[in-house]
Amino acid sequence: MNKKLPFIIDEHYCPNPKPTLLLHSCCAPCSSSVIEMLRERFRVTVLYYNPNIFPKSEYIKRCDEQRRFCQSFSSEDNPIAFVAADYRAEEFEHIAKGKEHLKEGGERCTACYALRLGEAARYASANGFDYFTTTLSVSPLKDAARLNAIGEKLGKVHGVKYLTSDFKKQNGYKRSCELSKEYGMYRQDFCGCKYSLAERILSAKGFIFDADGTLLDTMGFYENFASEYVRSLGFEPAPDLREQIRSHTIRECCELLKTTYAISKATDEIYDEISKMIGEFYADSSTLKSGVLEFLHYAKSKGIKMCIATATDKSHIETALESCNAEDMFDFVLTCKDVGASKREPVIYDECAKMLGLEKRDVVVFEDAHHAVVTAKAANYRVVAVREDTELKFADVIKINSDIYVETMTELIGE
Repeated sequence: MNKKLPFIIDEHYCPNPKPTLLLHSCCAPCSSSVIEMLRERFRVTVLYYNPNIFPKSEYIKRCDEQRRFCQSFSSEDNPIAFVAADYRAEEFEHIAKGKEHLKEGGERCTACYALRLGEAARYASANGFDYFTTTLSVSPLKDAARLNAIGEKLGKVHGVKYLTSDFKKQNGYKRSCELSKEYGMYRQDFCGCKYSLAERILSAKGFIFDADGTLLDTMGFYENFASEYVRSLGFEPAPDLREQIRSHTIRECCELLKTTYAISKATDEIYDEISKMIGEFYADSSTLKSGVLEFLHYAKSKGIKMCIATATDKSHIETALESCNAEDMFDFVLTCKDVGASKREPVIYDECAKMLGLEKRDVVVFEDAHHAVVTAKAANYRVVAVREDTELKFADVIKINSDIYVETMTELIGE
């Protein structure tokens, strides 16, 4: 390799006119210094094809950022063209099958490199490019020799030259960080696939769990309790009563019911009666959601600190945990009543992190409700959203505002 260049130009290279090069890009930050290196010697077209990125919202975010950078960095003398592939996550899932829970950097990643470079080689050949290559080698975590071996093999298969490179050389990675800052780029902190994200989540030092709908399969009760209470007093509940109280604490719910239905009882009396209903349910009918106990045991074995942040009274949660043999899993239970704020504010999460003795960056929040997911994410926590049937109407909001959405928690540990 030419000591002055982090890529090899073969003996057939002709600088005038500039040969065409298709640059597969994993993301805008990584592409920045690579494009800067290449644009003086090639007519560069950037291909964004990364079906490994998860979720789709993250794919769109990174793709849009790549497009923005190409437009910003393009000039009349050195135009940078951009091609965006459709989001085809099924193609990554196919090559990852059976390799889902291997460590990042292993066989699954090699198959992913081959998938993306294969598409780049196919596109370059079909569209008459002189060369193709990838930005992947700019990362200090990527093995350039492995990437080059894959690229050279695919180049021969598709009949197009592969530009052998190691773009991290000559301060390539450092320069990419400088350009990212200069252009105000969105810079992610994980490779992009859901398996690497799960690995990152499990490397956290602390977990903050919501109780109802996340740990406990109790949300069916909450869909109907207010209406049942109102009927017990001889009133007909409004059809949208559940929506009116969805993000309310129990005490806020009591205050709303008293005002809306002109209930003559004091708020404290209403609260006591509803609390009794809830307490009986937790004592007799509460169960853990599928996979929760297995996940808690796994996290406990890894030394991860765990607590509960809930809008429900502590006594009810403790009763449920005891009946489910999960009372010893958590350092503490903190309620919205304890902190004087609902989950429409991040106070409870911040206090939990403080009590765990951890920085926000070292904590993951697990939630099912859309309003709580939005709050935690806006407060810069990493958020795992857990499927809850009563929240499916808000699935789009939940998925956009969470780092990962799982059907069950055991998806994170491969069970």
